Amino acid sequence: MNSQFESYRHKTRAVVFLMSAAIKSLYGTQRTLIVDHSFGGGYYCILKEEKKISVDVLDQIYNKMYQLQLEARKIKIRAAKPEDWRHLLAPRVRTSRPPVLMLANHISASYEFTNLDLSAIPHYELRPYDRGFLLRIGENGDELNEYTDSPKLFGMMKEHERWGRILKVSSIYDLNKQIMEKGFKQLIWVAEGLHEKRIAALADDISSQKGTRVIFVAGPSSSGKTTFTKRLAIHLAVNGIQSKYLSMDNYFLDRDKITPQADGTLDFENVNCIDLDTLKRELMQLVNGQSVFKRSYNFVDGKQEILKDKMSLKRNEVLIFEGIHGLNPRIHEGMIAKSYYRVYISALTQLNIDNTHPVSTSDGRLIRRIVRDHQYRGYSADDTINRWNSVRHGELRNIFPFQEHADMMFNSALIYEFAILKRYALPLLKAASKNTIRDRLITLMSLFHTIPDRHVPGTSILREFIGNSYFKY
Repeated sequence: MNSQFESYRHKTRAVVFLMSAAIKSLYGTQRTLIVDHSFGGGYYCILKEEKKISVDVLDQIYNKMYQLQLEARKIKIRAAKPEDWRHLLAPRVRTSRPPVLMLANHISASYEFTNLDLSAIPHYELRPYDRGFLLRIGENGDELNEYTDSPKLFGMMKEHERWGRILKVSSIYDLNKQIMEKGFKQLIWVAEGLHEKRIAALADDISSQKGTRVIFVAGPSSSGKTTFTKRLAIHLAVNGIQSKYLSMDNYFLDRDKITPQADGTLDFENVNCIDLDTLKRELMQLVNGQSVFKRSYNFVDGKQEILKDKMSLKRNEVLIFEGIHGLNPRIHEGMIAKSYYRVYISALTQLNIDNTHPVSTSDGRLIRRIVRDHQYRGYSADDTINRWNSVRHGELRNIFPFQEHADMMFNSALIYEFAILKRYALPLLKAASKNTIRDRLITLMSLFHTIPDRHVPGTSILREFIGNSYFKY
């Protein structure tokens, strides 16, 4: 099970609740805390009434947190009542909701398991950032890591917030209200139109870069990379640029050449599982106009397969190369910088349950993957959840450290997608073994009213997971 990530998550929720209680104690109803999204080793937060947060204000909040932590020791709980959930306009459920948390004069629905022992929470700090501040939280009780800024990633998150304002949806309440008032068709059209506009802008930027021969598309699991590459190819064609596609999966080493981990399993998220020498050599050959044999990888036998057909790039063509390691400098080592363009794609939802509970980006991707794995690979929700720990470790080591290397970023999250995914994911989750991840995802899915999937366009990134896409995969 995913014990390390889950334990950390339970403790971070306790820190967020402690901060919420401290702000309530200091300001009452005069300040509105919004925990906006995960960022910078914790969360980006704002006080709605403050245009800019001062260090003095953050010191006051920190000191109050410390005081409450010493005085209270533990977060108290009580059973949830129907009125604790009415503000979400969520559908009624027969099962009991998670308990309500209480500390000092602050109460909040929990939505997920939270560590109640305040003496066991990690180190944390508050630091000003943009118009708000960062709540940074240490891992495993250790001291905080040195802060590293990610301005490109933050810019993508702010862009998605602007999209939320255009769509008039920033919370589950807003989305449920539009669904209940039958306004979801317009919501879908505009959300998909924003995606289309962003991909077109990306294609325009690539077209303006003279000498580009390879477009590296990278991102974490279930971010929609494959559909994105197909839509990008269409917009490049509009600009008179033809493209060919190549997957990094075709360059995995034979399974017997991969060094197992300590537990005997193979870490396919590790860049060392890629036949880097062959990959780099063939990329250079393609860039220089030479032909190479097409490749495939037999995942059943764990063997590379060299096919009979060849591929090459004409002068007016570019290669779209998709794979999780596409931003790793080892991949384009030796290539002329102007010959390649790097795109980072992820699914960074900006949807909040309420002011202090942002919907987790990793949970969103996990739900996508549970649905896709069942639809196309025959895996149960248990299979996908049990594999998620390895996937997350691989992302932290091999993808996230390089995301700021991207020339451009694309957010594949769709503000309406949970209302579509619910009908697919919820039955799979209910059939899965009981654990904190499964229980949290069931609670999350139960908050949404559903939208019929017939309204999802055939070109949507969401179709990569639910099926009936216009594209072939």
